[in-house]
Amino acid sequence: MKGSFLISVCYIYIMSSYYDILCVPLYASEETIRKAYRKQALLFHPDRNPSPDATARFLMILQAYEILSDKNKRFLYDHKLGEYATGVYDIPDYETWKVQKAEERRVEEQQAREREERLRKEFQTHPYYRFRKASVYFKSFSGMILGLIVLALSFYLVFITHVVVFFVVLPFICAGFLLAYFSYAWLSEKKKLF
Repeated sequence: MKGSFLISVCYIYIMSSYYDILCVPLYASEETIRKAYRKQALLFHPDRNPSPDATARFLMILQAYEILSDKNKRFLYDHKLGEYATGVYDIPDYETWKVQKAEERRVEEQQAREREERLRKEFQTHPYYRFRKASVYFKSFSGMILGLIVLALSFYLVFITHVVVFFVVLPFICAGFLLAYFSYAWLSEKKKLF
């Protein structure tokens, strides 16, 4: 209760900096900033706080944390406090912010896909590409064939001898099955590169 009252008192005063928004001193450590952010984010999250200004407060807290948690941005903010402080109250509404973050995430995913495609094309133009592709298929197929041979020989040994021999060759049966299965799984994973 005492902490909630203190946070409310912080918001009553005119907030001139991100430090005031998070209710931390100028010399606060990263850990202190992180704890203050978590505490206030839980308190003012729009899903948990029904007050009409909870969204605006939450966005101010989020913006303050984004600046103060990054060492470079915090350094710039500390040295150019006036330039950053004027943008504190220029906050979009919650829905606009969600759309902006979704767009940023989509752009990052698109850039990652383009980078992956570029690397794949570079890999495919490499002189050893065909050799690597052939060796991947050879290794996986030879592993599968070897596993199946071990399985077949183990079952044949059980068939021509007594059923009790099954327990003797059980480790070989398991090894043959695992070798065949993991060779196939490895091939499926490596096919993504080609």
